[in-house]
Formats: sequence, structure tokens, C-alpha cells
Amino acid sequence: MKKIQNADDLKEVIAELEKKKEAEEAAMKYQFHETYETYKPANILKNTLSEVSASPKFRHNLLNVALGLGAGYLSRRLMVGRQAGILKRVIGTAVQFGVTSLIAKKGAESDPNSFNKRGILKRIFSRPKS
Repeated sequence: MKKIQNADDLKEVIAELEKKKEAEEAAMKYQFHETYETYKPANILKNTLSEVSASPKFRHNLLNVALGLGAGYLSRRLMVGRQAGILKRVIGTAVQFGVTSLIAKKGAESDPNSFNKRGILKRIFSRPKS
């Protein structure tokens, strides 16, 4: 900053500082807007899903979990039905948990690169080897 010797120099310095202040305010407003947009829940969810879905291993695991949950739910519905006693519902829930964990565990052991749909059906409908 230069030395101020008279009123004109003071006015120049004040004008420069005001311009600098306006530029910094504009930069702060822009940064605030960018930060605000980044941390909106919808944008956080969208960015997270796009990052996660880019991973083939995650997609494979997600498919196995979804398949396990679906198979577990289906097995419980087939076993219990709509109206059942408390004992039958408890057993149905245990079967659902077992089928779900079995399929999810078997899917985690398999290689995502050698994934095929027939292997899943074999896992569901075949007996476990001793």
C-alpha cells in the first residue's frame, strides 16, 4: 500500500479497498452458493449413488443382497402364508433369515467377474454339500 499524503490519495486508496471488498464479497457469495448446493440432501444422495454405482463389486454385492432378501421373503411367504399362528410365523422368520444369509454369504464368496444367473438359481434350489 502506498503512503497517503493528501485527500486525493486517500480517496484512491478508499476506492481500491472498496473494489477489493466487493470482489471478495462476490467470491464469498459464489462459494457459499456452491457449498449450499453441494450439501443439499438430494445432491449428497445423488453424488453418493453415482460414486457407489460406478463400482462393479458394489453392484454385484447389492444384487446378491437383494436376491437374498427376495428369496428369504418368498420362502417365508410360501411357508407361512397369510394367516398363521405365532409359532409358524417365528419359524417362517427364522427360515427367511437363514435363506437370506445363505444366499448373501454364497454370493459374497463368488467372484463378481464370473457371475451368472444360472449359478444363483442352482444355489437357491440345490442342497448344500456336506
